[in-house]
Formats: sequence, C-alpha cells, structure tokens
Amino acid sequence: MAASVVLVTGANRGIGYEIVKALVESELPYHVFLGARDVEKGKTAAASLKPRSGSSITVLELEVSSAESIAKAAATVKAETGRLDILVNNAGIVDENSDAVARLRNTLEINTIAPYAVSTAFKPLLLVQPETGTQQKRIVYVSSGLGSIVERLNSGGRYYSIPAAEYRMSKSALNMLAACDAFELKEHGVKVFAYDPEFVATSLTGSPEERRKMGALEPSVSGESCRDIIEGKRDADTQKFVSINGTDLAW
Repeated sequence: MAASVVLVTGANRGIGYEIVKALVESELPYHVFLGARDVEKGKTAAASLKPRSGSSITVLELEVSSAESIAKAAATVKAETGRLDILVNNAGIVDENSDAVARLRNTLEINTIAPYAVSTAFKPLLLVQPETGTQQKRIVYVSSGLGSIVERLNSGGRYYSIPAAEYRMSKSALNMLAACDAFELKEHGVKVFAYDPEFVATSLTGSPEERRKMGALEPSVSGESCRDIIEGKRDADTQKFVSINGTDLAW
C-alpha cells in the first residue's frame, strides 16, 4: 500500500505534534510533512518520533503568515511527492496583545487568513489526481468549540463564561471556510471537516499543568481523534463541525 501524503501545519508541538505522532504510529503508511515555522524545532520534534515501517516524516519550513513561505513549501511538496492527499490546517494562536483591535487583527491573520492562504496554495496538489482507495483526499481545519455561534449563546454550555471574543470570531470564520471548501470541493472527492480537538493540556495559553488541573485532556487524545478523521472513520460526518469521541457540534 502506498503511503498517503499528509501536511500538518504548526506541528512541532501541541496538537499538531500529536497528530503527526498518531499518523506515523498508525498501521497505515503515511509520509508526513511536519510543518514548522522554526526548522530546528521541527527537526527536534521529528527526531523524537519513531515512525512504523512504511511511514516517514519530512520537516517542512512553513510560516503560515508569509505568502513567500507558503509558496516555497507548496513547491517543495510538489517537487518531492507530486501530490498531497491530506491537509491538516492546525497552526493557530491565542493573541494576548493588550489592544483589543490589534488582538483581533493578529488572531484573524493566523487563525483564519493563514489557513485560507495555505489551502489555496495546496489545493492544486490535492486535486492533481482522483481519489483512490488508498489516497483519499481530505482537508481538516482544526477549530474550537469556542467558535460555535450556537454554543456562544447557550447559558448551559461548558464554555459560556469564557469571553475570548477575538479567538471565538477567528474560529467561527474558520468554520465558514471549512463549509465553503466542503461546497467547492465535494465534486472533486475531497472531504472537508471543521474539527474541535476539545480543551487539551498544551502551552497555547498558560501551562499544560494548569490546564490539566482545569480538566484538560491529554493532547494525544486529540491527535488520535484527528487520525480517525484522516483514516475515514468519520466520513459520515463530512461537512459537519466534529469533535472527539464521535460527537459533533452546532455551527
């Protein structure tokens, strides 16, 4: 079986790293491009992983806010593999700028505009060949339950008391991007998902230890759940806002 070609952005730590780890430890073969803004950090992350036979990792320099970096990364993938089967738009931030408008601009730039730019650059490599039994085409946008408009107004929801207006807006917009791609690409055999990895113990905000005390899941749970999407276990939920453990969220 030929290895599926996957790109995971922002993959040298956190959820992105765990997605790469879950893939290269899978019984199915993958060639994973580990996208990292800092190549050395990407190499360190890749060196800590032990792919199963048939799987491999290439560290790919990718600054998602740079058009030049995105174009260079797409050219590298094209030159090395000639195609892309799975795109996981994972890179994201929680901006802590004290100025609210600046915070919104920065957050939208990385959490919404950058995934749009990355997907636009890599779609030709997703569409270069038809979907087959071993190379099924998917785009996964790593979103957040905080992006659900319905849940924002649900006083009984678990995230109701969390303000995070800028982050919420960026993820709601990202969900619309996923919906637009699902519409645009459905005739090309590309399945598109907005994916909520749940509240996990990463260093996105605060320390992993602090987040664990607040009930955060281990990031490996999110990585393995994303692998389920990539391996077709959630195909009945394509064009939905999906979360872990087989659940889905209201948009």
